[in-house]
Amino acid sequence: MLLEKLTYPDDFPLNISVVNMKEDPLHYHIDTELVYVLRGEIRLKNGYCSYDLQEGDVFTNSGHEVHSISALSEDNVVALIQVNTHYMSQYFPNLSKACYRTYSRKRADKKHDRLRELLLQILLKYEARSVNYKSECIYLAVELIKHLDKYFNLFIFDKNVVVGFDRGNQLAMERISRICQYIYQFYASNITLEDLSQMEHLSSFYISHLIKDFTGMNFRDFLCFARVEWSEIDLLGTEKKISQIANDVGFSTTAYYRKYFERWFGHSPQEYRDLYKNEVKSDLKPAIYDYIPAGRAVSLIKETYAAYTNKRGDGEALSSINFDIAVDVNAEPISSIRPKVIIDLSARDCENSAMSLASPLSTLEPDLVVLHDDPTVSAAQTERFTAILKEAGMQVENAPYQQIETRGIPALDSVIAAASLLRDVCAEPNKDVRLWLQDDTETGGLPLAGLPSLITSTGDRKASYYAAQTVSTLQGDLLMQGNHCCVVRTDNKENAVYTMAAFNYSERLLDLLTRKMPQSQLRSAINDFRDELNISININLPPGIYAVAKFSMTKDNNIFGRYSALDFRPETFDFCRYGETPALETYIEDVRTLLNMNFSIKGVGLQLAVVRRLDEK
Repeated sequence: MLLEKLTYPDDFPLNISVVNMKEDPLHYHIDTELVYVLRGEIRLKNGYCSYDLQEGDVFTNSGHEVHSISALSEDNVVALIQVNTHYMSQYFPNLSKACYRTYSRKRADKKHDRLRELLLQILLKYEARSVNYKSECIYLAVELIKHLDKYFNLFIFDKNVVVGFDRGNQLAMERISRICQYIYQFYASNITLEDLSQMEHLSSFYISHLIKDFTGMNFRDFLCFARVEWSEIDLLGTEKKISQIANDVGFSTTAYYRKYFERWFGHSPQEYRDLYKNEVKSDLKPAIYDYIPAGRAVSLIKETYAAYTNKRGDGEALSSINFDIAVDVNAEPISSIRPKVIIDLSARDCENSAMSLASPLSTLEPDLVVLHDDPTVSAAQTERFTAILKEAGMQVENAPYQQIETRGIPALDSVIAAASLLRDVCAEPNKDVRLWLQDDTETGGLPLAGLPSLITSTGDRKASYYAAQTVSTLQGDLLMQGNHCCVVRTDNKENAVYTMAAFNYSERLLDLLTRKMPQSQLRSAINDFRDELNISININLPPGIYAVAKFSMTKDNNIFGRYSALDFRPETFDFCRYGETPALETYIEDVRTLLNMNFSIKGVGLQLAVVRRLDEK
């Protein structure tokens, strides 16, 4: 089982694991694998070389390279990132031919720091499982391969150890990279310097010196080295005779093959087979490692990433709030949480919208709808609207005419209002939540009028609408309560649904909910708030398969953010008639002991995760 066949579930082209490594026996795969040591030390064997990797080292196992990993320290933490070559070939057609070398004795330089930074960003997005993390990881993986292609698709021999190349002009490096790829692709053929000179349109003399200068070997030795490397697959993965392997990889005689194999591997081919045949990965000799819990992995990755940004000197000086929270589902709940949602509605709004408000109303699942009379609407019409709402299954009360008095406070149209609403509900879990559904029509045609309601006069849903929708789901046992988060379990413990809400804000921003100001001034205040909230929640759910839906509302993906990006210009109002909804990510989680949920919010915003156990199939 020397060839390890990798699978990539859900069309996601990355396999990512953060582990405490014990042993990963000899194997190879056709895809590229990056090994990033976050803590401790490991030993990695690749081909004939063994590398003692320390914290901060990155090693790349290219396709078809036989390798193994063993621990040198018990407390090591290693990130393994495997990249689906077939998927990424749509962006990089030559990826299957690449031979990346990221290991260098010179560990501190810009290109290695950038490599670590990209890997840390991928790891953080993946482990935190933020909304849209898959697409963000794919984007970063493309940037990673671009960086590998530019700086690491070449190697040299430093005291007989294969390392990355650290010098040379870019044009020469691109040429030698193409030459190396060609040799590794056609190693079994009778390649000559003339073949390479025709490919590069350069003289054989120049090609010969180029290979010698960059690899430290002449052309013939380098070709034989490539053949010897490829022979390791058949040597350990098949029962082929040594003479057959020699012929298959391009050597004219077995003696010639033995000479070069002993030069690099320090043993004859047969001795090497006898020595390592039983070290090959198999069902009887599997990889042994422990997965690092997601919460600890996220903390470690963030700590490492912060160190690199501080070292680079351009990290943002931001305040960061970090929580690691354990929730025991068997403990006594803090209290019950049953906020009563009451929606105020004007009869004139019903008339102007031709009762199209019934749909957003039903989605909110209000406990009570208060329908206010309006002087411009007849009593008969008001009665008809009441009947329609009742037929839709809503409890309705009629009330005298009342006009929304507060107006011209832009924060009420923004994500600040949404964060404030969730904060208030978590602080007082059984307090009534009473909100106007829609702005009145006396706004001069402006979609953002700064009114304390959930929908604009033009029918667009504000950020606070989705927060109110969340409030309707927060019914049951309050398992955890804080200034920035809460965890709620439905009353049905046999098939409970768990809702986790996190919200980032500042008291200064909440104060803006009572202040009139220009919209542009509010935009600046929102953009200036860049504090980061990081919450890791570990909850001891019964073992099983769970469905997870994760929603995110940021300062940008809401109606205020949309108009803000267009500088609130009136001529863009019709251009922005398509509603903005929270970003949504869904996935399956296999829970053994603990479910870890990570929330990371930079700037004002909120995130919500809903977790439900699936029926066993």
